[in-house]
Amino acid sequence: MRSASSFSDLIGTIYDCALDPARWEDVLTCVRRELRFHHSALTLIELRSGAVRLSISSGVSEPWRSRMDDYGSEIVEQWGGPHVILTHPLHEPAVLSRINPAALATGRYRKEWAEPQGLIDVMALVVARDDQAVGSVGLGRHRRDGPIGDEEIEAAALLLPHLQRAITISRLLDLKTATAATFEAVIHELAAAVLLVDAECRVIHANPAAHELLDRADAIRLGEERLRLTRPGADKALAVAIRQAANGSGAIGRKGFNVPVRGDQGNERILHVLPLRPRIERAGTSAAAVAAVFVSPSNRRNGAGADIIAELFDLTPAEARVLKEVVEGKGNAAIAGTLGIGEATVRTHLLRLFEKTGVHRRAELVALVSSFDLPVRSEADSEMARPQQT
Repeated sequence: MRSASSFSDLIGTIYDCALDPARWEDVLTCVRRELRFHHSALTLIELRSGAVRLSISSGVSEPWRSRMDDYGSEIVEQWGGPHVILTHPLHEPAVLSRINPAALATGRYRKEWAEPQGLIDVMALVVARDDQAVGSVGLGRHRRDGPIGDEEIEAAALLLPHLQRAITISRLLDLKTATAATFEAVIHELAAAVLLVDAECRVIHANPAAHELLDRADAIRLGEERLRLTRPGADKALAVAIRQAANGSGAIGRKGFNVPVRGDQGNERILHVLPLRPRIERAGTSAAAVAAVFVSPSNRRNGAGADIIAELFDLTPAEARVLKEVVEGKGNAAIAGTLGIGEATVRTHLLRLFEKTGVHRRAELVALVSSFDLPVRSEADSEMARPQQT
């Protein structure tokens, strides 16, 4: 059974690895158990030579563990060679039986290593790649668990962007002294737009996908070398999120924080703000970078604005309740009656709301919430909303 809570906990553990790469073996164990796989391995393989430069595994016993690094070339070939690996969409899990089913019955790797252990298929999640090497999480399926189905593929697709982000942030491949691409080259390969920013929202680095968004100035733009959002309310909230990431306080936790935005052309996106730690300095990135901002298209959910503002601006429960009543268009007397408090208390809460959010009038407060009340659903929401399955 995969529960929403266990899946959410797994995502949090993945982000823990961004700060402590020593925890990857634990994460690999959690991933294979959550998705019902026999073993899992994080590997970095040179595409031309097949040399294995990094290998962290879970569920592989000896002597198989000692022998697995001898099959790098065979692993590359079973997927169809470097071209197939380099052109496979980064956001899609790869299942060997669907990409190259003939490999399940032939090859030295299959005969000598996989079959004796009862493995019938493998899923690969590409976390980083360039034209020299590919980093991936491989998941081996045992015959007792049956074929890899759509349920496992869909769950792995939800985990994949989190794995990619954690790898990018920690630059695990480089920290393990592997011959991997530079930090900038890793995020260069990601399909998602990624920007590294300092505490003042100055852009330290942006990958090509981010530059494309900045050039269009739709939803995000550069102003005085700082990352800006085209909607004022969202822009202020982003600045608050980045500041919290810089000093490690407030709503920014190990999973980061999602800021929804709408562009001038109506395009809706999610900005996922993930804090960086001093480890990034050792990865060759400027120590001034305090957060990574990932930009992705949004999905749909209604009525999130007041909750987002309450969390981001650290509102008290009472202030959050008053905020929701204000957004409903109620006056002070009606709010007092609904919440069972005095009108003077309502006025006090309103003043605190103005102070915390930086607005000066009721209409501005409603506009600020409205700028966040987009029909969006964050990735974390999507995972938490998944029904329990058996």
